Amino acid sequence: MRHWRSLAHPVCRVGRSQIRYWQSARTGLQFNSMKRIALCVALHCACVVLRAQSPPDAPQPSELQAIVSAQFGPQFVLLENFPLLTGDFNHDGSEDAVFVAAVKGGLQGESGRFRLLDPSNEYFGVGDPKITQQFASPYPEGHRYVLIIHGNGKDGWRAKEPKEKFVLINLAFDHLSVGHMMMKKKKMVDDIGLEETGVLNSFLYWNGRLYKWQPGDSEM
Repeated sequence: MRHWRSLAHPVCRVGRSQIRYWQSARTGLQFNSMKRIALCVALHCACVVLRAQSPPDAPQPSELQAIVSAQFGPQFVLLENFPLLTGDFNHDGSEDAVFVAAVKGGLQGESGRFRLLDPSNEYFGVGDPKITQQFASPYPEGHRYVLIIHGNGKDGWRAKEPKEKFVLINLAFDHLSVGHMMMKKKKMVDDIGLEETGVLNSFLYWNGRLYKWQPGDSEM
């Protein structure tokens, strides 16, 4: 009995203190849980507000149209369902830009303002834009032209005098994106992904002289 009593008393005492500890801990956990819930709600509300606000330096459609008109000509009209893409596509450290546009009255060929390229048909051996610009468009609304500005210095593609400008024709896509690929010297560079939903994925990359088209996805 002495052995049992000597065990029973400490066990009973420990049980009461443990209960008090559990009660205190449970109160603390409940308080911490309420703080976590409040923090999550606050973060969610902040994210909603941030998503609703446009970045302060995001260019407006009218500003983009003005840039396109100034650099390529007023006949180019931006297609607003294709957003502006930016990246360093020619690997010179200055930001470049990609636009998608239609042309009022049809394309009149290459001008002193830009270089005219047909990368996809060139891939299949027929790359003379003087010939291929006469090809019919697969889209009911007409041709979609990919316009690329190579940026100049710290102003990038917004510079009044960019390094180079290109108009790419006869590309099939309904979505564009910025991708990445590994060059031979193990350097990761930006490329332009083209997606034709349910048909074909392809991408454009700069080879140092012009834009090349490649079927499939880029490496990254």
